Amino acid sequence: MQEKDKLTAECVDLNHQGQGVCKFDGFPIFVDYLLPGEKATIVINRLTKNYGFGAILELLEKSPNRVEPRCSAFGKCGGCEIMHLDYSGQLEYKKQMAISTFHKIGHLDNLPVAGILGMDDPYFYRNKVQIPFQQQNGKAVCGFFKRGSHEIYPLSECYIEPVLATAIAKFLRDLFNDYRIPAYNEKNRSGVLRHVLIRKNIVDEYMVVIITNTRTFANQDEIVRKLVSHFANIKTVIHSFNPKDSNVVLGSKSRVLFGGGILNEKLLGLHFTVSHQSFFQTNFEQTEKLYKTVLKYANPKKNETIVDGYCGVGTVSLYLAGHCKKVIGIEIVEDAIKDAKGNAMINGIENAEFMVGKAEEEILKLEDVHIDTMVIDPPRKGCDPRLLAAIKARKIGKIIYVSCDVATLARDLEMLVTDYEIKEITLVDMFPQICDVETVARLELKS
Repeated sequence: MQEKDKLTAECVDLNHQGQGVCKFDGFPIFVDYLLPGEKATIVINRLTKNYGFGAILELLEKSPNRVEPRCSAFGKCGGCEIMHLDYSGQLEYKKQMAISTFHKIGHLDNLPVAGILGMDDPYFYRNKVQIPFQQQNGKAVCGFFKRGSHEIYPLSECYIEPVLATAIAKFLRDLFNDYRIPAYNEKNRSGVLRHVLIRKNIVDEYMVVIITNTRTFANQDEIVRKLVSHFANIKTVIHSFNPKDSNVVLGSKSRVLFGGGILNEKLLGLHFTVSHQSFFQTNFEQTEKLYKTVLKYANPKKNETIVDGYCGVGTVSLYLAGHCKKVIGIEIVEDAIKDAKGNAMINGIENAEFMVGKAEEEILKLEDVHIDTMVIDPPRKGCDPRLLAAIKARKIGKIIYVSCDVATLARDLEMLVTDYEIKEITLVDMFPQICDVETVARLELKS
């Protein structure tokens, strides 16, 4: 087998990137947009020692789960990976992917996976989007990076973000072009506009954050005035200054250009204020299902104390507080803790306490507190081993582990199963059309 060879291939599986897996004498070739059970004529694009990559030249046999993607940019834009797979097929793929990952990385088999919670309508679901800008042919364009590149595919429509968010991004693009303000060029670190971050709340109010390479930008007042005049739903506009040569979107310095700088949010009967830097789940419908699963798994008693190890703006902490004696939330982002404390006051919740710091360090300071349940919802990299060691040393009775990355969850579960039994796992599809899946696991201390 050599590069540029044309072969007839049969897809036997999907990998974690949603690519079809074809095997030739055991040697895997990964093919974009090919589904299990399909046959195709493919061309070999690249070979490594252990695997290769191919592309479809002609689809010979179609899967009954193949559908026509709703978005015309699918396959060009890198935003969605499995829009060509029907939704029931997406859910089954994510469930099997999780089970396979638990086996391969965590060496865990026969886990009690209860199922996967899907959406009624798996489109237009994101309440937060970060849209990059780039200068192409003398004009600012916005969109999403093509798969495996830093070249933007220009945005015309998007089926996973709100329709109004797409309209806002395109309107800002046109304004910056009208005023001849260039987009950022990451190669020579020139230009102005880097990203636009757009958040919406449950009642369709919007926050717009303009991220630039410069401390200010020309025609700022006119741009903001035209923006908010055109979109009555925009309640606040913020400017973020980010001159750093990195993939981090937001800068460390920001200023409010319009409105109050926050959005008011409502979730599960509670009210929250969310700033532009705060973490908040990106899918309202599925977040309610996720947090109800956390509550069911925690099953707190009125005399129990819960520690929420990565509490963000306090959403889970405050939801659980109504069902137990006390909740202690820990979060490394200081602004998020300020929001969490404010959210507790807004909701009249007095049995929630919040601490700034790393969960693996702050838990050691709670030596005089009897912790009945530990809730952990870490970033994609998973938990610091010191936190897992501290949990085991404290012999905390119950762990509710929420994860956005099955691989790091599997790694961490392998460390915990020496002392804990995995009682139940539920998957929640927070990201339709994309390969990722959210996972909630309930663990109990072994007798």
